[in-house]
Amino acid sequence: MKRVIFYIIFFATVFISCNDTSKQVSISKKDSSTITLLDTAITNSHSYKNEQQYLKRKRLLSNQLALYDIEKGTQDFELRMWHLSSMWDPSILYILKSKDTTWTLFHYQYYTLRATPIDNYYDNPLVDSVIMESVRPQKTNWQAYINNLQLDSLWNLQTESSIKGMNFDAVDGYRCILEFTDKGKYKYLFYTTPIFFQDKDINHKKFIEFQKRLIDPIIYRGMRNP
Repeated sequence: MKRVIFYIIFFATVFISCNDTSKQVSISKKDSSTITLLDTAITNSHSYKNEQQYLKRKRLLSNQLALYDIEKGTQDFELRMWHLSSMWDPSILYILKSKDTTWTLFHYQYYTLRATPIDNYYDNPLVDSVIMESVRPQKTNWQAYINNLQLDSLWNLQTESSIKGMNFDAVDGYRCILEFTDKGKYKYLFYTTPIFFQDKDINHKKFIEFQKRLIDPIIYRGMRNP
C-alpha cells in the first residue's frame, strides 16, 4: 500500500513539474515575440528609415573629414554634435573629447560641393573645404563647464524613431545628430529641427538645452554658428 501511495505522489510531482515547465517556455516565447514585434515596428517606420539615411550621410562626412568611426565605441568619452544644414553652408560640427582628466573641444565648419546632381549631394556629399579650430570655455574653467553639461543625462534621452505617437516630419530646416561613446558604449540621438519641436516633445527640448550649455560658454566675437 505504501508503495502504491509513493508512486502516485511521484507521478503527480513529475506531471506538475512538466506542466510548469511548459508554461515557462510559453511565457518566454511570448516575451520574445513581443520584443521582436516592437523592434520591427520601429525599424519599419518612416522615422527610423529617415534616421538611417542621415546616419549614412554622417558616416560619409566623417570619412571625408578624416574622423575615425566612434560607432564602434571608445574607452575615453567622446561626443560629436552634427548640425546638418538643409540648403545652406556651412554645416557645423562640435567634437568634445576627454583623455584622462584633460578635455578638448573642436569646432568645425565644413562646406559641401554644390556642383553635383541633387541626388549625389544628399546621398553622397562631397566636402569642399573645412575650417577647424580648438575652442574652450570663455568665462569659466573646464571642470565647471563639464559639470554643467550633465553628460550622464544624455544616455536617458530618446531618438525620434523611439518616441511613440509623434510625427517629426519637416519639408525644410536642419537636422541634428548627437552621438557619444564612453567605456565601449555608443549611442546616437537624431532630431529634426529641434527648435521647432521643443514645445511638443521633451527630448527635443532637452537637446536644445544641452546644445545651449555646450555652445554658449565657448562663443567668442565673430564666431560662426547656426
